[in-house]
Amino acid sequence: MDDRRKREVFRAADEIRAEGRERVSLRTVWARVKRNAGIAGTNQVVGEHLAEWMADRQYSPVIELSGMPEAVSTQLAKAGVELWKAAQAEAAAVLERQRLRMVEAIAAERELRNEALAMLDARDALIEAQRNELAWYAGELDRMKEYVATVRARAFWRSVAQEIWEILPEREPMHLNDITRRIGHEFVKEAEDYPGDWGPDLIRGVIDQRIKFKKLFASEGGGRYRRRRPEDDAA
Repeated sequence: MDDRRKREVFRAADEIRAEGRERVSLRTVWARVKRNAGIAGTNQVVGEHLAEWMADRQYSPVIELSGMPEAVSTQLAKAGVELWKAAQAEAAAVLERQRLRMVEAIAAERELRNEALAMLDARDALIEAQRNELAWYAGELDRMKEYVATVRARAFWRSVAQEIWEILPEREPMHLNDITRRIGHEFVKEAEDYPGDWGPDLIRGVIDQRIKFKKLFASEGGGRYRRRRPEDDAA
């Protein structure tokens, strides 16, 4: 993978140099590699390959991008070309001497640049990890809210069932409508927080659910209910 990315960086740099419209730089090469290959990689990796390309190709943007003036006469064209080549050679010699003096400075700058790029990559990775962690906590919060709501609902309907049991006489049955009317107002008010319309049908559901599991209540038929007795379990 690294050799392939190196080839893509060299290819992109060569294309940009041949076109001669812009400087071969980390920004232009990164964009060209992404266009050619679909993905460029990190700035640090592209920067390392680009530095190797510059050394291998002896690239000098000062010379290559300075350009020769277009407004020259036909008679001076050939002389201009020769003068321009001589100027390029002289400039290249000057730049070579400067390059030798600046080797240590460039190496130090490159190390600092790579360190900065590595820090940027680490920062991006940290941000992504934090986003994932926040998403997990958000999901966990939703699950906890749902769990708390379920617990509250179960506790409320248990308290309603207990209220019904206390309303019923010890031995006599009571009609569903009478039971509903006698349930305390505080239960009616709190029931607004839960699904279902308050009334005999809702109370019948609370009672029938307990009857199904043989708890608290027994049915006498005709909408009449009573407290559950030991003999009901023996039957």
